[in-house]
Amino acid sequence: MKKTIEQALQNLHGNQLFDEITHILSEHLSPSQCFVAYFDESRQYAHTLSFRENGEKKENFTYPLSGTPCEHVKEKSQFCFYPQDVKTLFPHVMTFLNISIEGYVGLPVFGHSEEPVGIVVCLFDQVYDHFEDTQKCYEKLCHLLGAELKFSALQSKQEKLLWELEEGQRVAKVGSWYWDLTTDIITWSQEVYRIYGIDDSSITPSIDFLSKLIHPEDRDWVLSSLYGSIESDDVTYNLVHRALLSDGSTKYLRKRADVTRDRNGNPLQMRGTVHDVTDVYQISAKLTRASNKLNTTFNSVEEGIWEYDLVTGEFFTSPKFWSILDREKPCRGNDFSDWIDCIHPEDRIEGMNFFHNFIEQNQNRVFQFEFRLNLKKQEDETEHHERWFKLKGNIIAKNADGKPARVAGIQRDITNSVEAKRQLNRAQVVFDNTSECILITDKHNRIISVNRAFEQTTGYREKELLGLTPKVLSSGIHDQEYYKSLWYSLETKGHWKGEVWNKRKNGEMYPEEMSINVIRDSNDEIVNYVAVFRDISHWKQAEEQLTFFAFYDPLTGLVNRRSFVHRVEQHINMVQKENSVFSLLFIDMDDFKSVNDLYGHDFGDRLLTQIAERLKSIFEEKDNICRYGGDEFCILLPNLTAADAREKAQEIVSVISQPLEIDGVVINTTVSIGISAFPESGLTHHALLKNADYAMYYMKGQGRNGVCEYDGKLQSEYIQKLKLRDRLKNAIAEGSLTVNYQPIVHAQTGQVNKFEALVRWKDEVYGDIPPSRFIPIAEKYGLIKPVGSFVLHQACRDLKALHDAGYTNVSFSINRSVKEFINHNDDPAIWEITQQYGLPDKSIIIEITESTASKESSDIQSLLGFFKKRQMQVALDDFGTGYSSLSAVVDLRPDIIKIDRGFIKEICRSQDSLTLVSLIIDLSHKLGIKVIAEGVETEAQLHILQKLQCKYVQGFYFSKALPFDQCLTYLSQSYRHSEVPVF
Repeated sequence: MKKTIEQALQNLHGNQLFDEITHILSEHLSPSQCFVAYFDESRQYAHTLSFRENGEKKENFTYPLSGTPCEHVKEKSQFCFYPQDVKTLFPHVMTFLNISIEGYVGLPVFGHSEEPVGIVVCLFDQVYDHFEDTQKCYEKLCHLLGAELKFSALQSKQEKLLWELEEGQRVAKVGSWYWDLTTDIITWSQEVYRIYGIDDSSITPSIDFLSKLIHPEDRDWVLSSLYGSIESDDVTYNLVHRALLSDGSTKYLRKRADVTRDRNGNPLQMRGTVHDVTDVYQISAKLTRASNKLNTTFNSVEEGIWEYDLVTGEFFTSPKFWSILDREKPCRGNDFSDWIDCIHPEDRIEGMNFFHNFIEQNQNRVFQFEFRLNLKKQEDETEHHERWFKLKGNIIAKNADGKPARVAGIQRDITNSVEAKRQLNRAQVVFDNTSECILITDKHNRIISVNRAFEQTTGYREKELLGLTPKVLSSGIHDQEYYKSLWYSLETKGHWKGEVWNKRKNGEMYPEEMSINVIRDSNDEIVNYVAVFRDISHWKQAEEQLTFFAFYDPLTGLVNRRSFVHRVEQHINMVQKENSVFSLLFIDMDDFKSVNDLYGHDFGDRLLTQIAERLKSIFEEKDNICRYGGDEFCILLPNLTAADAREKAQEIVSVISQPLEIDGVVINTTVSIGISAFPESGLTHHALLKNADYAMYYMKGQGRNGVCEYDGKLQSEYIQKLKLRDRLKNAIAEGSLTVNYQPIVHAQTGQVNKFEALVRWKDEVYGDIPPSRFIPIAEKYGLIKPVGSFVLHQACRDLKALHDAGYTNVSFSINRSVKEFINHNDDPAIWEITQQYGLPDKSIIIEITESTASKESSDIQSLLGFFKKRQMQVALDDFGTGYSSLSAVVDLRPDIIKIDRGFIKEICRSQDSLTLVSLIIDLSHKLGIKVIAEGVETEAQLHILQKLQCKYVQGFYFSKALPFDQCLTYLSQSYRHSEVPVF
């Protein structure tokens, strides 16, 4: 194959060489496609010089290299071979998408450099097996191709540049020429032939030939200038002359040329250009004719014409300029300053500033401003008629720096226009800005004008209605008799007023309150009809809404409380006459506040709407369902006893408990329902609703998500809680609460240096009320914070008194409720209060229950961390009663654990309790945590705890909670009988 290639390519060049190469490749390798291509200057594209498909020669093309296997050949400058799956390997090559291709072979073609100048490519539609002998033939072929391919690329580039030069000359109408003065040979570009209108490009140019093309009247001086520039550098060949073409037409040509000389100054050659400027000279001629016409117009128009030279300050004006001002043209040459004096003083500064800003900003738009004439004062004139003028102009010339040089324009008397405009503006302002809609027709009832309010109300634009009659607005609701009555009133009385239903452009019907008046001229002839009306649909809608809001809830569409109460009262009157029964359901959503807090009130409103829809699906009579307020609903159940109502209530609980999805959020909600029945639960609507409410709240106290019927006991318990709440409020306000202190004893020595502060309440009506009863009420009704604050301050005062008495090692343990930790940032910190009383932080121990720590974990743990940093000890109270006792110990790392009294109570007779207490003590010792056993009441309990190495005990065996004055006595006895342990 190697000899075959060399023989076939011998003595071939250019396209013949490239075509023969692709022919040889097609015959010997049988590719589906093959081509020879060169890289352009950017090396981003390849241009084919010979392309064959299935052996047949096809049209050449250009393709981008990026992302193709050809790019790898170019970048690596080496042979590239892909036997199969080339479309899979290069999925983004667009040219591969529409052809069947499997294998690829690409070889770089080198010139005289190390970078390839082109590429030879073969594409195969089946798997291609490549052999080393074939590759050597490939490389031999590319070696023979290198120089020729580079030459073809350079030749293509040169042809492109020549084409671009010719195209540029053609567009610009500029031809180039060259005159060798030593041989007297002249050459020129193709554009010169076109300029002179010469179709035969074979004509050899010469000076004699060119001389004949110069217009006879210009020939002598053109040739004189030409030869003069050759003979001397002092003469330049740069001129415009006329050319007389063979068809008899005349052109204007601009010629420029430079002479090249040798060292002795002898001319060698001349290079120049020919520019067809005929269009420019034709425009100039038109401008001359226009100038003549302008001069005629200048002296005849009504407007005054002016021109101002910004450089010299000269002000040129037409005669009319001054006559419309009722002034004589100045004789002393101060035209501009005299004109400035004609402007009213109040307008002068504004006008001049506007003019100067216009000039400084070098604007291309029209400059104009209006001014009043500075009237001459006459002795016999007491009033002067105001005259208005408008000055218009624009920049007509600029200097070499592009700054304005001259400004010109007109001056016009606009007094009548200003006055007319004022009147029209006043009328138009009233017409357009009145809130009533106005429609004006001619005497034939064809619409001639409408105002803005009309357009906004009806949706029609004025241009849509001009020439039509008002029938276009007719709704079709009114009959012929209605309109006959209207026209009869207009004809007999000249006006009509009433309510009309009309139709907007979008087809919507709406009511109008309308008045129509007939307009007559001085001859009592009808000239116009004027209709004035207003859209009263919003009034009617407001009436409907007010009616709706009076009886229904706007959010859910259910009847409101007022309407529901009225319905219950009516039902009471009816069943009393019929000796019948009915029941009420009072429904409250459980934990609805958390939904609002978590998702927002808008989400909560949508949830209430969904609940209302579920209630509507259960009951046929929708007006018996009421949104009583907030998240509360009431339902009237006619002819149902309390037992029957319970079945319906259970159905509601079941339906409401089904999951709801709102905006992709699944909500599981429950309700608590209270039932009251007539007449058992009350005889008035007030009693029935109140008692159903009592039952509902009792259900919430029993765990929610259920139904409860009212009975007298529920009301008694509820009222008792409310009374106790009010008594507690008074006790807090009057300072009736007290603080007692129960000693905590060292189990081995009997020493006391810690007390637990316990709040006590003795009410003048109910007597001693235990904390287990009033603390839950304080937490439920938001009274726990003032109670906790009272205890803290009183304990700090008493502890300060003990320290002042010499018992500086004594500390107080103070219980804190979970409610006191919520929004704790609103209150002074505990350590701020201890500092207020001059107590060290370590003298206060904060007690929290284990359940409090586990439920409110993150915030409370963070706060307790602050306590420990300030050396305030933290005690975990009621330990062992929570759900994750060990977890609480690990998370909180308390200083003290207080074992719940329930385990201590059983320690003597329950092995399980004994084991648990032993484990708690051992675990605490290993973690470095102190232990206090609560509820120690017997000596046997104390002995067991001493054996278990529990160092601290608390309970009635030692002392109940003591008033502060008894604490001093207890301390003095404790110190006399034992040593002071370190706590």
